[in-house]
Amino acid sequence: MPRKICNEIGCSELIDMKQRYCKEHQQDSKRIINKDYDDNRRNKIHHKFYNSKEWKQVRELVMSQHAGLCKQCSENDIDTKADVVDHKIPLARSWEDRIKRSNLQPLCHNCHNKKTSKDLTKWGGQV
Repeated sequence: MPRKICNEIGCSELIDMKQRYCKEHQQDSKRIINKDYDDNRRNKIHHKFYNSKEWKQVRELVMSQHAGLCKQCSENDIDTKADVVDHKIPLARSWEDRIKRSNLQPLCHNCHNKKTSKDLTKWGGQV
């Protein structure tokens, strides 16, 4: 199978043609992207909230009430492990409902991405 050199300047590691970076530099690339997101785009107030004890307790309660399963998948008779507790109405739209259990639902990564995409369209890119 053909191979190429890692895109990182100075690295001579051979990698699969489909990759851009070797394993070592993939991590560095992700770190840079995450740092840029944290520094320039992440909402600092929301970030602080998601790291709060209050949120972690409510999140755990919502997950346990649904046995850790995705609500959306369960409605379609599919058991999928939830990995996100989603705000039905996004924080940016309803900060006062941030810990109301009626506004929270456990979702798998796939369902959460679909819902977020719909929210972006519905709310005009502000979620």
